[in-house]
Amino acid sequence: ILKENLREGLGIVGRIAQKNLSLPILNSVLLSCEKSFLCLKATDLEMGMKWWVLSKVEKEGKIACSLRVLQSLIDSLPSEKLSLKTEEKRLLLEADGFQAQINGLDAEEFPIIPEPEDKISFVIKNSRFIEGLSQVVEMAATSLVKPEISGVHFNFKENRLKMVATDSFRLAEKTILLDNQLEKEASFILPQRACREIINAFGGKEEDLRFYLSPNQVIIESLMMETPHPRIQFFTRLIEGEYPNYQEIIPKEFRFKVFLQKGEFLQRLKTVSLFSNKINEIKIKIRPTKQEMEIEGQNPEVGRSNSVFSAQIEGEKEAAEISFNWRFLVDGLNQIRDKEFVFALSKNEGPAVLKSKEEAADYLYLLMPLRI
Repeated sequence: ILKENLREGLGIVGRIAQKNLSLPILNSVLLSCEKSFLCLKATDLEMGMKWWVLSKVEKEGKIACSLRVLQSLIDSLPSEKLSLKTEEKRLLLEADGFQAQINGLDAEEFPIIPEPEDKISFVIKNSRFIEGLSQVVEMAATSLVKPEISGVHFNFKENRLKMVATDSFRLAEKTILLDNQLEKEASFILPQRACREIINAFGGKEEDLRFYLSPNQVIIESLMMETPHPRIQFFTRLIEGEYPNYQEIIPKEFRFKVFLQKGEFLQRLKTVSLFSNKINEIKIKIRPTKQEMEIEGQNPEVGRSNSVFSAQIEGEKEAAEISFNWRFLVDGLNQIRDKEFVFALSKNEGPAVLKSKEEAADYLYLLMPLRI
């Protein structure tokens, strides 16, 4: 096997293997040679990853060994071609005059990672899915007080997939058009960490992703380009519970709509934020009659800064002032792909909505104002 191939596989599955003192087998990676493939597996019992690569297999076998030791050894080897074989409970690795024996664990003790059982539920273009997931995943709650919002909510309906994440202070929604009409609707919640592993494992590839959905788990699979055999299979348990009806908090009417250049606004916002206070507060002032906007930051210990600039403003004529967490504003703006965006402020000091200027905007970011 080529060193770079093995390094890639260990990098993908290795993120799943966490340091576990009570179950040492979970700190290891399972290597198995079967037919013309080398397969690497890792799991923490909540998630599991399998990775395959075409290899010259002379004899089938499997062994579990320390992920940390194997990764460190592979990184230090200069040779490009490696030979792997098992001898009792040891993994023998050879490369250009170099030989190492890594003590292994019984492969039979390695936890079983679920296999796809049912027929494929959905097929999605990889690049489209990974980009969309990246736009929402970091908005999920990090606290487990409300476990149902500690992940990303997926809703497959007709020819659309909606992905939503919220921490109750802000919310991101991404809509993806699917190539095919779905036979039935499906909804589930994936843990945030699982979503990050999906992005890491499948990101940057062109192949389609296949989803196998069961009542309490989902398996995502990509195939090799050379042959219709899995390249990666990722398994994760789902978060139980009912996702909040977030549609109720998305404003239908707005007090103002401000049309802005993203790059210019971000630069002004970051500059003024140097003077924000301990809760990252910045004030946004909208003056429709003057068609201008002002960003202000004030910190008793540092000083004060403001930036006034022209803006196209539609809506009511009365001026308004409202405070936001500037870091949350930046998070949302960074996920808007277009150069121009709409800053829409709802009535009665409700949330602000940021989205692309395009009518068919497929990404929406909602941010609650600070209550001082």
